[in-house]
Amino acid sequence: MERYPIKGLISASMLDWPGRLVSVLFLSGCNFRCPYCHNPSLVKPDRSLEEIPFIAVKEFLKERDGWIDGVCITGGEPTLNKWLPGMIRELRALNLEVKLDTNGSRPQMLLELLGEKLVDFISMDVKSSLERYPEVTRVPVSTDDIRRSIEIIKSSGVNHEFRCTVIPGLVEEKDLISIAELLQGGEAFVLQQFRPGDTLDPAFGELEPYPDDLLNLWSEKTSNILPTLVRGSINVNVYRL
Repeated sequence: MERYPIKGLISASMLDWPGRLVSVLFLSGCNFRCPYCHNPSLVKPDRSLEEIPFIAVKEFLKERDGWIDGVCITGGEPTLNKWLPGMIRELRALNLEVKLDTNGSRPQMLLELLGEKLVDFISMDVKSSLERYPEVTRVPVSTDDIRRSIEIIKSSGVNHEFRCTVIPGLVEEKDLISIAELLQGGEAFVLQQFRPGDTLDPAFGELEPYPDDLLNLWSEKTSNILPTLVRGSINVNVYRL
């Protein structure tokens, strides 16, 4: 068995995969530096969590056979890891369905996973309108790769959703309209409400979110382009075994 460095585990969640009860596995490392990220310990190496042995994770999941529906793999950015397909193969050998969370920056990895039919659901975070990506991610980004990932997911035949955390100052109504037009033909667009707290940039931890009523209004407008819903905070604490 190869070493797959799992950095966090939630035993059971009904928030991470619509209609499923799943365990959530957290992988570390991310190529973005979004200032509002609620998982700084999975992004910054100097704050990295202790590794959970994959053999312990597998035993944990085996004990829940018949109770959980599957596994959500999140991060960080899971697709940065070349060993991701191998880890998913081992999870699927446990008769578990797999959901992948991604920022869409590695379309080639998405093609590999989809080509092997290794994922059953994909959630892709779309940070803002494409022209604002460097402002939001704080690093250079290939928007061509973002576009390509969107098209790969839309045409995959795999259930999916596209999500945008609506951050005051970084995501506005015009950005959401631009994103919705880019996503047209996809299954669902989710506007995620921002929640202050422990963020990568501490200044964003004090940021006041948009009013819920405003997000609902914007979702009505983007629903004219593709189905849109508003979701409260999905940020959760990372628990250890």
